[in-house]
Amino acid sequence: MVMADSGSVMSLGSEKKINLNVEEELTEDQKLIVKSYLRKIDVRVVPIMIILYLFGLIDRGNIGAAIVNGLRDGLHLTSSEEGTATTIFYILYIVFETPSNMLLKKFRPHIWFALIGSCWAGACISLAFAKNGTNFIVSRALLGAFEAGFTPGVVGYLSYWYTRSEVGKRMTIFFLAVPISGIIGSPMSAGLASAKGCLTLFFCLLSFFIIQDYPDEAKFLTPEERELCVRRLVAEQGMASKTKNSLKNVLNVIIDWKVWVFAFIFLGFNNIAIMTGVFSPVIIKTMGFTGVTSTYLASLQSVGGFIGTLVAFYYVNKVPYFVLLSIYGLISVIGYGIMAFTKGTGLRLFALVLAGFGLNPTIPLSLTWSSVNQGGVYKGLIASAVVISFGTICGATVPRLFVAKYDPGYTAAHSIILGFTALSGLLSFVLGMYFKKENTRRDNNPVDLSHLSEFEQREMFNSHPSFRFRR
Repeated sequence: MVMADSGSVMSLGSEKKINLNVEEELTEDQKLIVKSYLRKIDVRVVPIMIILYLFGLIDRGNIGAAIVNGLRDGLHLTSSEEGTATTIFYILYIVFETPSNMLLKKFRPHIWFALIGSCWAGACISLAFAKNGTNFIVSRALLGAFEAGFTPGVVGYLSYWYTRSEVGKRMTIFFLAVPISGIIGSPMSAGLASAKGCLTLFFCLLSFFIIQDYPDEAKFLTPEERELCVRRLVAEQGMASKTKNSLKNVLNVIIDWKVWVFAFIFLGFNNIAIMTGVFSPVIIKTMGFTGVTSTYLASLQSVGGFIGTLVAFYYVNKVPYFVLLSIYGLISVIGYGIMAFTKGTGLRLFALVLAGFGLNPTIPLSLTWSSVNQGGVYKGLIASAVVISFGTICGATVPRLFVAKYDPGYTAAHSIILGFTALSGLLSFVLGMYFKKENTRRDNNPVDLSHLSEFEQREMFNSHPSFRFRR
């Protein structure tokens, strides 16, 4: 490589200069090429991931419906076993997320996602054959361990294919699986036992032949499309197929305070999402409904979430992330607060829909916001795992406040959920203001990096003077 001007590098034997962290201005013909290759990528990359995620969510989230439909009595669960059955999933999920994303770089994506998906499908099938609390808890633990690599893996994997301005809408579409799983998953949980695990296994095995690995190897793109796609990705974050595991870069993520702010933001939003998604049947049953009716009514929050996520899809790239997160966080707090602490059944059910409208979009928005602000593929991959791991701690703690002995009020659980959600909204606003100030500082203080190689510049990640944070 030879250096060009500040912050750019030029390949030997090539007249094309790569400006790191600068989005290329496209001609009208190039814009048409981008639209063409994005349509192809959208069809081949996103749908199979949505299907796998959809079944994974149904597999993990049916415990709330199972509890109100006889799981306690059927397996003679003690209060301790009931809490452990829920939290053990998240404990193993937390432990294995970051190592799983490191392993994603050791495997090709189509092998990795098909492997872990097939394993968690097997764990889900084993739940149907549990004879006691111990069997059930072990199966839930295995389910958490195998599912751990999927969500953070996909968050990183989508950045293999899309630039920072493109990935937000795709991430939002991917996370539509969350409300969809609630809409169809709750009724399925009321009427089906082990069939869901078999369906999951089928699609995971099928995914081995469908999932695409890297854009620079994509045979479905024309040479012209592939060249432009790769060039744009290289300028922003590097090429995923060329990056390597590095302990130095893992440490770089750990010491970056911004990653931990993103983690706290995700913790609060994920807390309300997990508790509402998993324990809606439990909460609704306190309103006087039967277990089966509560299971069906639990899908109401997912209907609201589906609408809210579609609205978020429209506003991504039009409204800053921190503004969207602050607004949706406020809606979540209002809806959940009314649902948790008022008495009228009709009002509480409406509030559940309102809470779903607010809380569901916060998941893709917060994860996308974190992902696009890391400055490189590998740092984004590890940061996504750290953020999701930390943000999933709530799944291992708060469920213990939804066991039978705290019925019917669950006051402590509701208060903790509302407090953390409000904190996430506040942190989103503060971080957005910091990014605005930091971008202005970098605009006013250009730095000459012409003495550094491309590798050295890439290792700077979001500290690179040309990098601008997305707000």
